[in-house]
Amino acid sequence: MGKRAKILCINPWIYDFTAYDLWSKPLGLLYVAAYLKQRGLEVTLLDCLDKFHPELLKRQKREKPRMTRYGSGPLHREVIPTPEVIQFIPRHFARYGLPEDIVIRELRQQERPDAILITTGMTYWYLGPQRIVELCRDIFPGVPILVGGIYASLMPDHAREVLQPEFLVIGPGEIQTADLLADILHLPHLREEHPTEIDDFPYPAFELYRKISYLVVMASRGCPFRCSFCATYLIDSAFSERKPEAVVEEILSQTRQFRVRDVAFYDDALLLQPEKRIKPILRQIKESKRELRFHTPNGLHARFIDEELARLMYECNFKTIRLSLESVAKERRRDIHNKITPGEMTRAVQNLVKAGYQSRDIETYIIMGLPNQPLEEVIETILYANNLGIQVRLASFSPIPGTKDYQRAIENGYLPPDSDPLITNKTVIPLFRTREAYERFKVVSQFANLLNEGVKRGVTFFKPAEFRNALYDALDKTRGWFEE
Repeated sequence: MGKRAKILCINPWIYDFTAYDLWSKPLGLLYVAAYLKQRGLEVTLLDCLDKFHPELLKRQKREKPRMTRYGSGPLHREVIPTPEVIQFIPRHFARYGLPEDIVIRELRQQERPDAILITTGMTYWYLGPQRIVELCRDIFPGVPILVGGIYASLMPDHAREVLQPEFLVIGPGEIQTADLLADILHLPHLREEHPTEIDDFPYPAFELYRKISYLVVMASRGCPFRCSFCATYLIDSAFSERKPEAVVEEILSQTRQFRVRDVAFYDDALLLQPEKRIKPILRQIKESKRELRFHTPNGLHARFIDEELARLMYECNFKTIRLSLESVAKERRRDIHNKITPGEMTRAVQNLVKAGYQSRDIETYIIMGLPNQPLEEVIETILYANNLGIQVRLASFSPIPGTKDYQRAIENGYLPPDSDPLITNKTVIPLFRTREAYERFKVVSQFANLLNEGVKRGVTFFKPAEFRNALYDALDKTRGWFEE
């Protein structure tokens, strides 16, 4: 039997003003790696965001990385020059992840691979993949490079021009990558008998890590909704649902194997059809009596949280609950998705509190910086969330290529047609891109943070009623301060 083909998988650095390991793993790449391993290839992983790398910990003079009690935590950060196009932002630009010399050493210690697979994240993070491709070209000349992931899928022409890979994988990668490698490596068996059901693919290859502090899982792929600002359906046009028992088996077996308690769901529509999907999953989790902790960093569709689902979430130990609100403005809701109303949001919060949560334990995403979005709309939505006693997670709008709002931004003159992806970074308030706009929205963020601190202490602007009424009267009188 001949020598097995060697595949090197790489998750690049993040180049940005800010980055954080919020249960962040290159899940698509790990699925591809697992599928290739199952088909007989030898696969290794270099994750430039690996907090557990021994050389990194040695330099940090730590035995283990800084983490929250739920396994997430900050990434190693090295300040680098800010690209000229976004130099107006008064913040340090940085490379997040392993120091570059450690990555270079890791690459040089690798046996020459037969192919290199590089994943990509946000479109405005392309500098990380660009640098990794440069290093791979230098260290492994002649080795074919395949690039996939979000940036590659949403901006294929830009990725081809900037990264110049031999091959680009657009959309879901397992079958595409296997077929490409079948031709590149002259291994026809890689094309044979691909799975037709999502549950027939192997679990993500977390065993390629030295150590992990949490597990990420998907109970479905894709999203049936078509929000005007979201590109999920552009990356994977299908919405594929897994069998509840398969999801539960993965969670129980993988958390046992890797000895972790924290599990983050990556689904974009986790609660859709709750009687068919999430409720059966949680009932089985509850019956297992495993002491796990669950997190939902992606926004949940609050309209599906009835009393039973709220109770199951509480009983199954959901610790991080983030609900998608975005805006309370009726026209805005109708325009971007129409998937939640303020009344449905209120009922969801009430059901969660009835189940046992404190309202301060619940967070909601609110979007700001949309095309033609007045500032008072953002503030009104923040105040609505504050009235519910929940915390606000402000999400600055980032125009994503291919979406309705991206095209709208171009048509209305907010963005040049051939924008450098760097100027779509949410930190720069992409539709305005000035120091003044950044400072203006920074005030809104600070206001939200101030309210959140109050929420943590059980204080809001609206309760008790006597305080609310006095506040209204006082605010009305303050108008005169600025009119004199």
